[in-house]
Amino acid sequence: MNGDIIRKYAIILMSILLAIIISECLYDNNSQISEKFEKYNSDFDEQFEGKIVKVVDGDTVDVMVRNGTIYRVRLLGVDTPETYIKNKPDEYIMSNGKPITNITYLKIWGKKATTYAKRMLDNKTVMVVFDGKSQKKGRYGRYLAYIYVDNINFNEELIKNGYARVYISNFELKNKFLEEERKAKDNKIGLWNWSNS
Repeated sequence: MNGDIIRKYAIILMSILLAIIISECLYDNNSQISEKFEKYNSDFDEQFEGKIVKVVDGDTVDVMVRNGTIYRVRLLGVDTPETYIKNKPDEYIMSNGKPITNITYLKIWGKKATTYAKRMLDNKTVMVVFDGKSQKKGRYGRYLAYIYVDNINFNEELIKNGYARVYISNFELKNKFLEEERKAKDNKIGLWNWSNS
């Protein structure tokens, strides 16, 4: 009987030690990731690290932080075509000044943007970085921020790869995003490879 008690206490003690070791390893890894993003994003006001637990659509994700709290984040400065509601053609203007009028085409690109976001972000550790010029929350209560994955601004990648347009508002990277959008349009990348003739 004493042997059973000793074995139970040994198992409990080993479990506790294992949990401590694992948490320290995770903490060290997260600290290294945080340091990498802090060096890259030292100009921004606030940021936090989390894990993408859900890609809602191409420009909205759910991020879980270490304590288990989940935050809905709307990617700042970008707008991917809608998949659940009707798109507005006057929002997607080609470099020739003409709108993309094919609603079905826009919906297809909304689904492609969602698929791309899932491929690039699902279950990844990311940094959520707030912009000094933009408000922290939008009108629907979602946080407005940049998502950095592997030290890359995912918001900007959506624009570069033709999955999104620039959503005009007040934010620090607006001019950079507009330049990337112009390049994507001029080179007919992604959704900008459309002909309305």
